[in-house]
Amino acid sequence: MVSRQVDKDTTEIRVYKYGLVPIGTFPEAAISELWRANKLWNNLVEIHRKNRDKYDEARCAAHPLYGEIAEKLNAINEEIDQAYDNKRTARMKAGTREPSHPLIKDADNVIAELKKKRKAIYAELKPIRVKADKLLKESGKKQELNTAFTEQANKIVRAKNSGLYSNTAGAVFENFKNARDRSRKTGGQLRFHAFDGTGFFAFRFRRKGANVDGISFAELFVGNKPNAQRFAFTGRDDARKKPRIRLRATLAGGATKASKITHEFDMIYHRPIPENSQIQNGKIMRIRIGDRFKYHLVLTVKQPLSKPVPVPKDQAIGIDIGFRRVANSIQVASVTSSDPDLPPQEIPAPTKMIRGMERVIDLQSDLSDSAADLGAKIKPILKDNPLAEDHPKYKLWKSVALLKANVTLSFETAYKLARWLIDHDPNLIPATASKPVLDWWSAYSRRYREMHNLRAKQLLHRKHFYRQIAYEMVSRKQLIVLEEINLTIFAEVKDRNNKLSNKARAQRVLASPSEFRNAIINAANREGVPHISVPPQYTSKTCSACGQINKNLGSDKTWACPNCGVHHDRDENAARNIAELGKAYFSGSKKRKKPNKHL
Repeated sequence: MVSRQVDKDTTEIRVYKYGLVPIGTFPEAAISELWRANKLWNNLVEIHRKNRDKYDEARCAAHPLYGEIAEKLNAINEEIDQAYDNKRTARMKAGTREPSHPLIKDADNVIAELKKKRKAIYAELKPIRVKADKLLKESGKKQELNTAFTEQANKIVRAKNSGLYSNTAGAVFENFKNARDRSRKTGGQLRFHAFDGTGFFAFRFRRKGANVDGISFAELFVGNKPNAQRFAFTGRDDARKKPRIRLRATLAGGATKASKITHEFDMIYHRPIPENSQIQNGKIMRIRIGDRFKYHLVLTVKQPLSKPVPVPKDQAIGIDIGFRRVANSIQVASVTSSDPDLPPQEIPAPTKMIRGMERVIDLQSDLSDSAADLGAKIKPILKDNPLAEDHPKYKLWKSVALLKANVTLSFETAYKLARWLIDHDPNLIPATASKPVLDWWSAYSRRYREMHNLRAKQLLHRKHFYRQIAYEMVSRKQLIVLEEINLTIFAEVKDRNNKLSNKARAQRVLASPSEFRNAIINAANREGVPHISVPPQYTSKTCSACGQINKNLGSDKTWACPNCGVHHDRDENAARNIAELGKAYFSGSKKRKKPNKHL
């Protein structure tokens, strides 16, 4: 668990992430520890759901009308779920996500009508629920249910019940409480997690006798001498381009020294931690990349606030973010500066990276199509040959045999099924189904591994490229101005329409505007360089020379102002307007209609 920050005026919390290379085979006992952490999460979710059901039953008992209307709400929610299912079927038949397609349009109309009915039912239920909650509070039932939940949760989190180290159990509980709070606010639902070999081991760092977390980086070095610390650095190798630090960590085991399971890693120390910082806690993360695992160390560090950098009032950097296709690359952004000595700059993504990501997309498409064909072949066979519900691979069988008609078999599930047949039980399913699965493995397993490895490589390439660009911008020591953009409109959401064309969606995935934007903001915060976000309306259509708005501007890359005749590059012009608008807001000469969270 992370201690609260009490000195926010002088310090800030930053996260440092490093790659880890395990020395030797990762211990099975440590994987069992991850399984126990996953089990703890699922147990907490189960207690939460039971508590929520009891709370709803108590509401019904307190106010009879509540239960009647709640049943109507549950019924309409089931209809909406079915309507979304029908929409997915419509998308499959239409072969597109375009909301203008008649099949999708009809499905959207049905969903909209049902949501309208649900809104009316909810409006009827809301005041009754408030009354029911008030009655529960007055009777003491609310406090009784909350106390019962807290006692149950605290009981299973204890080390003797969870089987986990207290720090890891506490971190799982903290994550659960945060997720539970979010679900209450958003109306979401906490979900059970299937164990896939991933997770984390948590550590806290505190000096002996201290009542707050925090030690220096140097205090983690113990050398080769025997030491009981669960987390310690035992050596350092500076001979490589990026220094490596040998880490010894206790990942599992009991209370006695002999039963504790330790493992060693090489930490790639690419980003030094400031000497005057305090390391508060850390996590060793085990993540899955295809059918392999990678390891990271994440350290939470408290360090002095970056001193604000004074910037010229008459200079600013304007950044127009986009994902326009140019030649063999994607133009990520256009950048201009008020400083006449700094020429406009277009930022294209590295061509090699784009080609690599396009290869990933092609591989994913091939794998998806082949897995869909495989699913059509083996689904009826598996359905006619069910596994017992207590079989360890019942869920895997179910994920294939009981697929809905409008859902195709994913290549991840196909790969998982094939690996189990090869490594563990070739007779899990009938031979008429296992042969197509193994044939699929022979044809596509290498592509599967190539796709995951190439994707991880290119995502890392993109992240480093964006960080380098952000560093170069911040080093200019000028006000950085970005557009206020709701980047969620670019996100792929399962049942939400997306007005972007397939081509534009692919370019958005390749460019990842949100990652580029976040890299700039993080670099500016780290170096104390001020940044501000401004409304993007009319920044492309407004002439940066005379201020005239060209309302007839189409999608052309270049245009001439109908008022003053100045020729503009569309993106460069937008970046200039963004820079000028940022200066006006930053100086206070132009007031905002609503607060800006980036100020």
